[in-house]
Amino acid sequence: KQWYQRRVRAPSTEEEEVDVIIRTFMQEQARNQGQRGRRNSVVDNIFRGEGQHLQETSSSPANADVGRQLAVIAVQLDEHFYHEETAQNIEVLERHPNNRSSNLGRIIQGVFQHGITAGHVMSLLIFGYRYINYLVNKGIDGAEGVCREIMSSIISYIRQYVITWIKSIGGWNGFLDEVKQYVKEQVEKLNNQITQQNLFVGFLVVVTAVNLGALYYRYK
Repeated sequence: KQWYQRRVRAPSTEEEEVDVIIRTFMQEQARNQGQRGRRNSVVDNIFRGEGQHLQETSSSPANADVGRQLAVIAVQLDEHFYHEETAQNIEVLERHPNNRSSNLGRIIQGVFQHGITAGHVMSLLIFGYRYINYLVNKGIDGAEGVCREIMSSIISYIRQYVITWIKSIGGWNGFLDEVKQYVKEQVEKLNNQITQQNLFVGFLVVVTAVNLGALYYRYK
């Protein structure tokens, strides 16, 4: 069977940490939407899931705090770097709604086709939130069940294929540091691009002014 079709079993403590962090991340994203007047109770229920129980019983409440910090960072990442890519992935999935599960699996695997990085993990989490929110707001039949399946697929993939990498960089706190470094690098790249664009525009202005000046004196 594919990774998203395997039998569910009782999660280990390590797997519970993944569940708590991701669901807290999603809940915080929904809360941010609520502050903008777009909160949806169905979305809240999907993201809460078993997370409410896990947050109360987890031996490490800091896991929920990691999820909240990642959610704050995700707002800026989504707005400035991931928005268009996420919209394109959602459009691809909605072309064939009857094949959501298999196509979702391919998109998730595609996120990591060049390896696992902090940026790729954040891309997946942001995509998950945006897609679930999209389906609920669209009002598809059985939206809550479909969205719970999407949520479970994302959690399952991270448990099976990403958590080992996260452990290798120092656990979730190490991952949080990696995300912050990634954001810093992306902002620097963006600033450099803006600087180069401004220089190019300035160059064009100078060239235009010189040419206009030459024409003026030529036909004066």
